[in-house]
Amino acid sequence: MSKIKKIIAIGATASMILWTLGAALSVGAVTIVDGDLVKVATSPAVYYIQGATKRVFPHANVYYSWGYKDFKAVKVITPAELAAYTDGNPMPFRDGSLFRGTTASLGGKEASAVFYVENA
Repeated sequence: MSKIKKIIAIGATASMILWTLGAALSVGAVTIVDGDLVKVATSPAVYYIQGATKRVFPHANVYYSWGYKDFKAVKVITPAELAAYTDGNPMPFRDGSLFRGTTASLGGKEASAVFYVENA
């Protein structure tokens, strides 16, 4: 019986090691193409890849204005992969977006307002 237990223990250990190595090798094996959404695991920031440039979404509302319903399409990449892209301008609200904010009135008081975004 002890030989069978040793064989099972060695087999289980070997399987665990091989599985761990396989999981480690697959990290960073993501293919990134123009238009992809990416982030690193240690940061909530989401970037839009445009050529050799990464453009951050400065706020979740900007992200949603581009028609994304959730974050399922965001690919997780390594910090080294993200660093390979140059920083671009932050993503603006999409043309035609509406958002609520405040504006200074003629009397110098803040007033609630709705803004229409039109990027030139």
